[in-house]
Amino acid sequence: MRSATQWGLVALLLVLLLASGCATRPAAPEVVHWESHQRQLLALRHWQIEGKLGYRSPEQNGSAFVNWRQAEDAFDLALTGPFGAGATRISGDHQRAVLQQQGRDEIRAPTAAKLTEWLFGWPLPVEQMVDWVKGVPASEPRQYLHGFNLAGQLATLEQAGWQLQFDNYQQVDGLALPGRIRGTRGEVAFTLVVRQWQVGQF
Repeated sequence: MRSATQWGLVALLLVLLLASGCATRPAAPEVVHWESHQRQLLALRHWQIEGKLGYRSPEQNGSAFVNWRQAEDAFDLALTGPFGAGATRISGDHQRAVLQQQGRDEIRAPTAAKLTEWLFGWPLPVEQMVDWVKGVPASEPRQYLHGFNLAGQLATLEQAGWQLQFDNYQQVDGLALPGRIRGTRGEVAFTLVVRQWQVGQF
């Protein structure tokens, strides 16, 4: 049988090993990855996406092909397919927005969300989606809840009254960008499927 001294030495060795393990434990990989990933995406100010937007509300369901080009605060969002023949274009910046449809007068508003409310019957959160499409929370409002997938990328987000899910991430010039975003707010929902990403100035 082991003596009391031997048992004491074993216990001391175990304590030292545990202390050493605690001292050298690295930070959680999800947190480190997310912080670096978020900084990169917030610095991405020039991009273009092509895809399809599906939407649902108590008043109507529909879908449209999307071509969205963003350059700093300026945006150009083309929706093709719904609302009759031809394309609907919403363009502007953080100060104003303009809606154009073939054969109709221009409609102007302070924000793109106001124009989409006229178009859909509810406001598509265009201002927040400038960041959401990249897979990061929007700068406003500052209050939000979020969760990550196993790769440390944004998987869920609650912000501005919207419940959002992100998946189908794809690598574009070294960046992981979402290929699908689903959002719900009460009885309203949208799904944005991104078929092609381009990053950088055009």
